[in-house]
Amino acid sequence: MTRWNLVFGLAALFAASPVPAADLYRPVPMGRFIATCEDLGHFCFAQACGRDQIAAAEGCRAQCRGAVVMTVRPAACPVTIPPADIILRSRG
Repeated sequence: MTRWNLVFGLAALFAASPVPAADLYRPVPMGRFIATCEDLGHFCFAQACGRDQIAAAEGCRAQCRGAVVMTVRPAACPVTIPPADIILRSRG
């Protein structure tokens, strides 16, 4: 009888899938655009996601300073860095 307990125990162990803890699970925000940029002077190539075209391009240029944005295309991809809100203020 102990052999069957061991077999069923191992089968249950292998069948159980890991479930993330409720307090650790956070949905990954998805971006709607992906930008590709490159700087051939420094051999820097980067891709970044963003919720809009401007956020994707700025995220790409943040990874590769002085780079030129080559393409911005619609794509569903996870945003790794939360987008920064740009606030325009008048002087004076």
